[in-house]
Amino acid sequence: MNFFNYLNSTLGSCLVIILVAVDYLRKYNTDNFQRRLLIVLLSSVFIAAIFDYLGLTLERSPGEGVNIALHFIWSIYLIARNCTYYYCIAFIDYFTHGNAARTKRIFKAVTAFMILYTISIIPNFQYGYYFNISRDNVYVPGPLYLLQLVISYFPVIIIMINISLAPKSIKRTQIFLTSFFIIATAVGATIDVVLRTATNLLWPCVTAAILYMYFFIIRSDSNIDNLTGIGNRNSFFEYINKLNKESNKKNYAFVKIDLDRFREINNTLGYLEGDNALRNVAAIIKNSIRHNDFAARFGNDEFILITTEENDIQRIINRINDSINTQNIKHKRPYQLNMNYIYDVYTTNSGSQIQDFLAQLDNKLDRIKEKETKDGE
Repeated sequence: MNFFNYLNSTLGSCLVIILVAVDYLRKYNTDNFQRRLLIVLLSSVFIAAIFDYLGLTLERSPGEGVNIALHFIWSIYLIARNCTYYYCIAFIDYFTHGNAARTKRIFKAVTAFMILYTISIIPNFQYGYYFNISRDNVYVPGPLYLLQLVISYFPVIIIMINISLAPKSIKRTQIFLTSFFIIATAVGATIDVVLRTATNLLWPCVTAAILYMYFFIIRSDSNIDNLTGIGNRNSFFEYINKLNKESNKKNYAFVKIDLDRFREINNTLGYLEGDNALRNVAAIIKNSIRHNDFAARFGNDEFILITTEENDIQRIINRINDSINTQNIKHKRPYQLNMNYIYDVYTTNSGSQIQDFLAQLDNKLDRIKEKETKDGE
């Protein structure tokens, strides 16, 4: 019995899972839906790792009570293991696509399947079609063992198909991290299936993959504006640094937007209502652009969005204006939203400095605001 090997691998996995869960739950500026998905996934991994350890260490121990306990332990293990794999489908789908409505449908389907699977485990105590426990208390695969393996590892195929059908706008980093997750899980699972009695590497591999993905989530969160949920100045400077490194000439339309008379909202209605105004504008901008366009809160009431010139920037601006006007007409808030904006096109690898381009854009926006102020006097 490799008692200490099992203990080390399980203890290490569980400690990492606990630390990641505690750290993530303490963060208030994270995507709440993504948080729930990750916590469900971490809980499944934790339970599976614990019951896997209990089953492996109790095998061959004498006693009728041990036989009953092993039936129960391996049943819980199979349920938790499959929860891990199937909820990975939902988590990775949201991680790569970022579409909450789509992922919620997948989550409901996965939950329904896991309920049916849990029900199918109950008769196994009597009939042993998935597995049985021998008289000397050893796990014995049942006649449907291969079906059980197909059920367990089928999500890996679904995830691979999901990634292969992902739109081109999905970031390469997300594809790489998802691929790493699949490979690490597959390697650990293969080793466990082939060398079941000699090692227990599945959960360390899964935990390492989740930890690696969690580092990416934390790094992404550092580029999100806490108030509005879109990009912040840090993400903007990362984006323009990427544009500076492009070797080909390509046109990008930069749009700078600021709220007209935003200070009046703060002074008359309070800063909480001012925050609501910023959130409203950010949501409108986010809903008006494509997935691969860029949007960020650049300053106090100033936003910036970047898109390819071919994307018809004027159409995006009109869409934003229409949404703002619709909200003003419906009187959803005790204020009227109005915006000033300016846009221009920057060509990468053209010899011009992007910092100079941005300074010119700022000057143009300042002149528009000055004119609006004079006209309003």
